Amino acid sequence: MSIDVRVPTTGNAGEDAVVVDWNVSVGSQVSAGDVLVTLETAKATIEVEAPEGGEVLSILFDSGDEVPEHEVLAVLGAAGEVAGGAGAGPASDADDPGATAPAEPSPAVAVAAETAPAATAAKSVTGSVKASPRARILAERNGIDLAGVAGSGPGGRIIIADVLAAKKQPVAAPAAPASAPAPLAAPTATAAPDAEFDLVPVRGARKVTAQRMHASLTGTAQVTLTRYADATALLAFVKRLRAVTEAQGLPKIGVNDLVLFAAARAVAAHPEANSVFDWDGIRQYRSVHLGFAVDTGQALLVPVIPNADSLSIAQVAVAAKGAIEKARSGRLSTAEMEGGTFTVSNLGSLGVHWFTPVLNTPQSCILGVGAAHRTHPEAPSLLPLSLTFDHRALDGAAAAGVLAAIAQAIETVDILSAL
Repeated sequence: MSIDVRVPTTGNAGEDAVVVDWNVSVGSQVSAGDVLVTLETAKATIEVEAPEGGEVLSILFDSGDEVPEHEVLAVLGAAGEVAGGAGAGPASDADDPGATAPAEPSPAVAVAAETAPAATAAKSVTGSVKASPRARILAERNGIDLAGVAGSGPGGRIIIADVLAAKKQPVAAPAAPASAPAPLAAPTATAAPDAEFDLVPVRGARKVTAQRMHASLTGTAQVTLTRYADATALLAFVKRLRAVTEAQGLPKIGVNDLVLFAAARAVAAHPEANSVFDWDGIRQYRSVHLGFAVDTGQALLVPVIPNADSLSIAQVAVAAKGAIEKARSGRLSTAEMEGGTFTVSNLGSLGVHWFTPVLNTPQSCILGVGAAHRTHPEAPSLLPLSLTFDHRALDGAAAAGVLAAIAQAIETVDILSAL
């Protein structure tokens, strides 16, 4: 009996995964535990293993395809067996030739049939065309008109392989009606030739990040306050710490570690900033579970340091370093990015002074940190700070107090570490 290999739980219900690379092909013999395919989600890289040994009977998606959570990726079975997975999703290239089309059209088709002129197109996708049920499902999901697909199954019946082949074909633009007037040319602009740009697909990590940033800006009342912190003492403290840690072979402690430490201690005294807004009530947390942004080159991930306000500088530094290594190697788990109550985003290493961070919802505050700099050689080192807050959860005066407390904690971090 064939076995469906599905996309595992990605951590966010409904999140698509992108097929990165297949390690096998149709006909390959595999053992239980062999890595069949690598997937990419917004948060991690996932290796999908064979649940049992057998032959790869069918592969349903190509590299670069987006695949829904729990969708069938491939089918395994005995050598020579005809693939026929038990899942609801497409599961084989050769469907049961005896299967018949559903007696009733799908709800989506029924709705489309009520509204002309969409009725004709909907009917051609799932109407009287001779096709297997699973081929119909795949065609509906991809908007493929089965009337234009040649069937290679018994009696010319359309099977999944035919739909997958049609999916790869370029779609021709529909011809304009003969009676339609010619469109007027734009008076001052024309479309750029295709050769003048590269089309980058919005999928996987980029797609999810875009969706979350848009949802954050449209679903909250975001305001940003800015100010400087005098970083003179912090930079001197980092220099002394580096000398000691290097001499004793201890883990390195950097500027970002001190900023995370100071921010966690300051926010702990301001629960209004360590909060999540809800119309039923604002949840103000007793401990600071500190998120910090990490750019992996593929996606922006936010690992969380639990109970950061109760950790020493060294403990914060070790936790941050471990999370960064995991994030950049694709090993950061979903659990390690959940439960954050306050986030820090530091672009100082990139030379940025000021920016407006976007809330990591549902959190109410995020701190942006820029590059420390002097206005002239004899001036103190200044660290730009930007606090974006949800005005529904706290007012401007309260947010200003939080930002002032963070600045003070940074300015006195060497003393704060001894308390």
